[in-house]
Amino acid sequence: MTTLEEYPSVSLHNVAETVPADWTDEGDRLHRLPADVAAELNEMADDRVRHPTGSELRFVPERDDAEIEVTLSADEPGELHVFWGGFQPWKPTEIGPEPTTLTLSVPERLRKLDADLDGRYDPRVCRICFERVPAVAVHDVRGDCRPPEPGELPDTRYLAYGTSITEGAAASADHLNYVSRAARELGWDPLNFGCSGSAYADPPMGEYVAERDDWDVATLALSINMANQDFPVEEFEARAEAFVETVAEAHPDEPIVCITLFPYYPDVIEGGDAGRAEAYRETLRAIVADTDHPDISVVEGRELTDVSGYTADILHPGDAGMESIGRSLARELDERVE
Repeated sequence: MTTLEEYPSVSLHNVAETVPADWTDEGDRLHRLPADVAAELNEMADDRVRHPTGSELRFVPERDDAEIEVTLSADEPGELHVFWGGFQPWKPTEIGPEPTTLTLSVPERLRKLDADLDGRYDPRVCRICFERVPAVAVHDVRGDCRPPEPGELPDTRYLAYGTSITEGAAASADHLNYVSRAARELGWDPLNFGCSGSAYADPPMGEYVAERDDWDVATLALSINMANQDFPVEEFEARAEAFVETVAEAHPDEPIVCITLFPYYPDVIEGGDAGRAEAYRETLRAIVADTDHPDISVVEGRELTDVSGYTADILHPGDAGMESIGRSLARELDERVE
């Protein structure tokens, strides 16, 4: 959780820092990684972590009738979703380069809610949830509100690293990707560090994940991007082993689950290089088998879903595929986390 000096009444989830936005005046652009770390990644990953996949602006109104004004902009037209606790909005909110002010207060029926809900979030936690695109900046927050307290949020934080599949590139919304779905099934709070097209297990990313002390369980999906970009299996092995060891050595008591390649087109199309895909899977299995860290395990990506719920590229899971992965992964993680 990040709290900015300029906006002490809210918290920023899955946001490492802000920098001045370059498409508007006086806006603070949300970054998932610090800019100095992002600059050390490959070029595409550098760009992706400057987008707010899974990022949220959170607050609790001091009174149910308090009106909170949040002013935001984006580098291109897009959408966001305003949740109250786990309650989904009727429709998304549009956002674009011109700063837009949202006026928010606790919805009328939630003010009268007397049921004892077993939800991840207190229903009075307002969660402005951002998407994989566009890039977003905060301009202003006004009104009588405060950051959520620990008791109003999930106890367990789940960090996920991976490719565009982890980022949810083909999901209809961020809350429908497999990371969000698994977290919801388990009652956890997700931290999404997916890097579309660029999850190359860059050492600075591994070091950054290792240095963070705010997660309880992690999944590392390694990595269809490297297979598709023709990284030799030997280079994948070196990068993946170093990445896994770096994270594990810093977190000896946290469960770390490595996910082998999800099923995708080489496995099912005529002339696909299924042997190469299997070599990647076997390499990751061997890395985990050879480590001396007891809390590392492997989940087989092909056991989490089949390709029937994918988009027509037979690479990216659509909503049905994301649902399958999320539910299956949640069962696997539940068995590994005490």
